[in-house]
Amino acid sequence: MFMAIATQTFKHPSKKSDYRIWYLEINSFMEVIGIGVISREKLIEMIFENYQKTGSSNWRVFKKNEEESSPIEIYDFVAQNIHENTHFGNLPTLEEFQATLAALTMRLEIRSIA
Repeated sequence: MFMAIATQTFKHPSKKSDYRIWYLEINSFMEVIGIGVISREKLIEMIFENYQKTGSSNWRVFKKNEEESSPIEIYDFVAQNIHENTHFGNLPTLEEFQATLAALTMRLEIRSIA
């Protein structure tokens, strides 16, 4: 299972509607086994592939101010930009997520290297 945790938009004005999603990979014991970043296009591709194999989404998301995660569905990508999207407009930015980690005193830092 994968859990979307934050969004990262590009600084260049022509790429503002393009963004990357940071995620956690979680095993069947609900343990975090990896962290990564993925483009919106690749995420959609992965969701389609999983739907073809299993009939359901293997991606979840914690929206801002929510207490439970919800599945990411194909129809969530009908919108054209991050602020219209059902889930990713409600995801924290990478900086907001890092502030949450800092508040938890986890001593874990995530940031883009490219």
